[in-house]
Amino acid sequence: MARNIVFLGIKHCGKSTHGKLLAARLKREFFDTDDLLVAYYRRKYSPDTEDISPRWIMRQHGEEFFRRTEAETVLEFLQNNPAGGSVLALGGGVPENRFLTPQNIKSLGVLVHLVIDPEIAYSRVLAGGVPPFLAGDDPHGKFMDMARARMQKYSLLADLQINIPADTGADHLNNLIFEQLVKNGFLSL
Repeated sequence: MARNIVFLGIKHCGKSTHGKLLAARLKREFFDTDDLLVAYYRRKYSPDTEDISPRWIMRQHGEEFFRRTEAETVLEFLQNNPAGGSVLALGGGVPENRFLTPQNIKSLGVLVHLVIDPEIAYSRVLAGGVPPFLAGDDPHGKFMDMARARMQKYSLLADLQINIPADTGADHLNNLIFEQLVKNGFLSL
């Protein structure tokens, strides 16, 4: 059975966009840990709450609860998808979640790090408003520090790194991703 293809990278690098495009191309099911987290939270804690998002969960319960719930969500995905064959987009903080081991992350599948200029990602983050993890003084500095630390972690975990240039169309980039997965033996034609 085919292994999962798992996208990791800093917030707003294109994990979900490219995950959906690749899943459609490969005729595989697509999952996003943000969506899985919301579904898990609803099932376990609050089935009737509307308008839940990862940001909402973080604001309501704090980072410790959020990271525990995120880890439970990832472990549930691993348990429910042991055969692989899906495409998964990881939330930006999943690889740094202290409730998950590097082996948990590696077990998810082929890890593809989408490398983007942090300044571009930051401008995309701000388009949705300042998230709770950047609240307070100097959100730009916090984001840049977080991006540097996370990108280092992603590089250590990744099976494949793909640079995402600015102002390149999603279809073109997705072709590049597909070609790199084939070239490196993670997919076959």
